[in-house]
Amino acid sequence: MTTVEEVLGRPDQGADRRAKRVAIHTFRPRRSWPAVATATVVLLLAVLSAAEVISALAGTPLRVLPVEAAADYAAATTWSQPSVQVASGVLALIGLALIALALAPGTGRWAALRTDDPALVVGLTRSALRRTVESAAQEVSGVDSVDVVVRGQRIRVYVRTRMPDWGGLPAEVTAAVERRLEELAPLRSMRIATDVRHAED
Repeated sequence: MTTVEEVLGRPDQGADRRAKRVAIHTFRPRRSWPAVATATVVLLLAVLSAAEVISALAGTPLRVLPVEAAADYAAATTWSQPSVQVASGVLALIGLALIALALAPGTGRWAALRTDDPALVVGLTRSALRRTVESAAQEVSGVDSVDVVVRGQRIRVYVRTRMPDWGGLPAEVTAAVERRLEELAPLRSMRIATDVRHAED
C-alpha cells in the first residue's frame, strides 16, 4: 500500500528529465571564437564583393579584388585541372574542419548541478568546484597541501603529505572528494584521480 508521504516524496521523473535538459542547454559551452572568426571573414568578403559590384555599376571600379584576372582564369580553366582539384580539396577540408569544430563539445566554464525543478538552474564555476574539492581533500588527516586540476569531467587531485606511511591516503582522499561531489550533485558524473607524493622537509 502506498502512503501519501511516499507519493509526495517520490521524485517526478518527467520533471527531473526536463530539469536535466534545461540545465544542459543553459550551461552548454558555446563555440564563440570560431563562430566570430568565420562570421568576420564572411562579412569582410561580402563587403568587398558588394563594394566591387557597386563601384563597377557606378563606372569607377575599385579593383580591390582581382575580379578580371579571376574571371579570365575561370574562363580558361576546367574542373579536371590539378590546381582546381587541389583548391576544391582544400576548401572541402576547411569546411569539414569547421563542421567538426562546431560539433565537438567546447570547454565549459560551469558545472551544472542537479535540481528537480525545471525552472531552477544551478551551476558552479570551475574555479569554485576546484576550491570545493581542495577543501574536501584538505580535511583528510595527513594531507599537508592539495592542488586540484579540473578538465572536462575529470578531476585530478595532487596531494602532498609528510606521513611516512601513506599507502591508504589516496583512497581516503578520493572517498572524501566523492562524498563532497555527492552533496553537490553535479549533473554529469566526474572521474576522480588522486596522486599522493611525499613532501620533503
